[in-house]
Amino acid sequence: MITQLAGNGRILLTLNDTGEWEDLFYPFPGQFQHLREHRLGLWDEGSSRFHWLKPGNGLAYQGPLPGVESYPTTVWTGDGLTLATEEIVHPNHDVILRVVRVTSDRERRVRLFSYQSFMIAESMYQETAYVDRASWSLVHYKRGFYFELFGDPAFDHAVCGEHTLKGLQGSYVDAEDGRLEGRPIAHGAADSVLQWNLHLRPGNPSTVRIVLALERSPDAIHRVRDEIRAAGPGRYESEGKAYTRAWIARHPVDRADDLGEPVRRLVRSSLLVLQRSCATNGAIIASPDTRSLAVGGDSYNYCWWRDGAYIAMAMDDAGLGAHAGRFLDFAQRCQGPDGAFLHRHFPDGEIGSTWHPPPFLQVDQTASVVAAAAHHLARGADPDVVLGIWPMVKKAANFLVGFRDEATGLPAASYDLWEERLGIHAYSCAAVAHALERATEIAQTLGKEHPRWAEAAEEIRAATLERMWDTSLDRFIRSLDPRDERIDASLLLALDLGLLAPEDPRFRRTIASVTGRLWKPEVGGLARYEGDEYYGPENPWVICTLWLGLAHLRIGDRPRARELIDWTAACQTSTGLLPEQVEPARREPRSATPLAWSHSTFLETVLRYRSAGGPASTV
Repeated sequence: MITQLAGNGRILLTLNDTGEWEDLFYPFPGQFQHLREHRLGLWDEGSSRFHWLKPGNGLAYQGPLPGVESYPTTVWTGDGLTLATEEIVHPNHDVILRVVRVTSDRERRVRLFSYQSFMIAESMYQETAYVDRASWSLVHYKRGFYFELFGDPAFDHAVCGEHTLKGLQGSYVDAEDGRLEGRPIAHGAADSVLQWNLHLRPGNPSTVRIVLALERSPDAIHRVRDEIRAAGPGRYESEGKAYTRAWIARHPVDRADDLGEPVRRLVRSSLLVLQRSCATNGAIIASPDTRSLAVGGDSYNYCWWRDGAYIAMAMDDAGLGAHAGRFLDFAQRCQGPDGAFLHRHFPDGEIGSTWHPPPFLQVDQTASVVAAAAHHLARGADPDVVLGIWPMVKKAANFLVGFRDEATGLPAASYDLWEERLGIHAYSCAAVAHALERATEIAQTLGKEHPRWAEAAEEIRAATLERMWDTSLDRFIRSLDPRDERIDASLLLALDLGLLAPEDPRFRRTIASVTGRLWKPEVGGLARYEGDEYYGPENPWVICTLWLGLAHLRIGDRPRARELIDWTAACQTSTGLLPEQVEPARREPRSATPLAWSHSTFLETVLRYRSAGGPASTV
């Protein structure tokens, strides 16, 4: 499972619970995943003992994010040795520094090994690895991707080899006797090992900086290597740490007297998760977690418009408006010619995979982007900025007005926000009505025409309340065409979009009906809907639980909202990450971890809680 991550909007590096590198995305977070394996090993010359830093060989510790130094750290201990790593992605150069500090309980000589096996452009084959003896570096390349490794101090030895094919295990085997005897070049399923010889003394750690530079051409990668060497890798380490400290200091939304340390820590890590999920081109991935490939045959490494819009709105509220603006620019580039947004896109803007038949629509996603645009304006974006995305807003609003079911006046059938069922869904109807109202506000601010948008919004809201509030059940049903009476937590999000006023008696009845059926008393938290089986029967979901908190804030119940905020903080991992859902028996993370939407909803709930649950935002 991912436990830590670092990135700069182009690189996204994730680590697992033993401190090993898990994923390496470039040139966008979520695309492409280039890493097969990267591990560190130690060989003790005196005892001739070798350890890969893996489970069973000593202990690895990853604790809470250490103060404001919020970059990945791991401490490994075993056999009288301690090895601590820090992973630093430089903010404006595509460079990763793996800073390794080794200490010993006695004087001894050891050899530090770094094994790396890439799958450049998400394929293990047709790769070349070679030792560049002139520059004393090691290069892996394929097509338009060039990865160059070197060290400070310089490595003492390096070899290249192969893995997987021809019965070969990998060149890591060459290191396990403490002596590298391989080749200086390999191709195909290529891998490599670097070696440093260290003389350790008690109380005097040895520091090795392993530098990995990433570029798109040989000239560019060598230029970066020469620049780093000229300035010294230590300078790049200092710059990366200083930038992280400055970034966190500029976004101190965790400062509140009545918030406990777990909440403050989760706020801080949520900001970093959102920052590191955003690409420089504006794409926002749902999660860097790739484990769902084994379960569902696909990953969460896409930009969903619903997730991205809610994340962008939370970032606007948390002072990350530049990221929100870039997301809206990215959305405008990806919008369909009819004004709609399809299921999901790759981080580079290409249309992503889908399991929905044409027209690949979840209508609430188009609505969410319009709401995010209005929120961006309401949170201080200059009208000139919003004028630039006005064509997108206009096309989307016109699409929403036209995408109507003639018999009911509601939005036509599309897939629900859980992406499972085709129908006319209560949440989707609320999202469309809300979006058309927000589009009208944008048009009025900019002095633009808004034909029938407000009127259509009122028609949709009225029809939703008439057709989806069942008087015999005294609650909302989930959808029409086909009729589905199951209770769904998304009704709480519909309330937050203004489907009902908080003083309407049906508002509290909706909270009561959803809580009465979906609350999980044995562990806390709210399930998605009746009969949910995704990753387990009716697991609590973080976003659903926080929607309940937002609903309680709307009716002035601040203490209950605080309980739900604290419940969420208790669900974070030891390194401050939130999952999509929680396994009830052991309260362990389930499904994608971290999920950016979980983190953004937590931020939004905390921010509204701190404003004493005042009027609803424009989300």
